[in-house]
Amino acid sequence: MIKFRKLPENIETLLPKAEAYLQSRPDVLFAYLFGSLTKGKPRPLSDADIAVCLSEGQDSTETKMEILGDLADILKTDEIDLVILNSASLPLRMRILKNKIIMADNAPFARHSYESLTMRMYFDFSKLEKQILERRFLHG
Repeated sequence: MIKFRKLPENIETLLPKAEAYLQSRPDVLFAYLFGSLTKGKPRPLSDADIAVCLSEGQDSTETKMEILGDLADILKTDEIDLVILNSASLPLRMRILKNKIIMADNAPFARHSYESLTMRMYFDFSKLEKQILERRFLHG
């Protein structure tokens, strides 16, 4: 959504700089690009959707603001949706995993464990959610 400045025309050429920045941060275990930018050319209302997993012990609010500011400078836009995976909801985490491009992989084992655990938890959650919705539909 356009709030201040739409995505620059050359966003695809700026993304490698954002990747290098995220890879250089010791507090970022891994990071994903997700959303419309993974599908090709951005649309007029597109934003840059980026998800990061932080190492333990980080103040996620302070770190998020720092990363968000730096990414805004690098990508030359403030149309960035930054998700901290450590505190993201399970459905959002799964949506990100379904359509992601890895931007940084500073801890491959942690990333694989995170992806595996998220998928297993979501599978269990989706079965339970389906049962609840069926009961609700049948019994009102």
